[in-house]
Amino acid sequence: MNRADAIAAVLRRPVLERQLLAHELRGPMVQGIGSGSTVVEWTASVPQLAEAIDTALANVDAAAAAAMAGSAAAGHALVIEHRGGDLVGTCQCGRRLGYIHPGTRLDALAVPWIRHTAPVLAAAGA
Repeated sequence: MNRADAIAAVLRRPVLERQLLAHELRGPMVQGIGSGSTVVEWTASVPQLAEAIDTALANVDAAAAAAMAGSAAAGHALVIEHRGGDLVGTCQCGRRLGYIHPGTRLDALAVPWIRHTAPVLAAAGA
């Protein structure tokens, strides 16, 4: 499930972990209306909906991290170390990916790592 699917799932049927608070009843409420009807399927405050979406996205992120752990277990984790004034990226297998200055986007190291691990992951899945 990707992030957009997770948000859509929450909007269709959020799992609210707490009851509305009294101060929230005075604030803006969000109502889900069943398709083709005027029946309210759920009512939530904006903070409740935000919490439900945040929880769903955290679950998506955890699933993605678990998928990447397979790569790490195979010896291909992205390793970023601070050396001198730079950040140096290497793969766990020892392949050097480059270096960046602090403040530079980590994509400059992540993209070469993805290119390096893509064939390995494809071969492992075959």
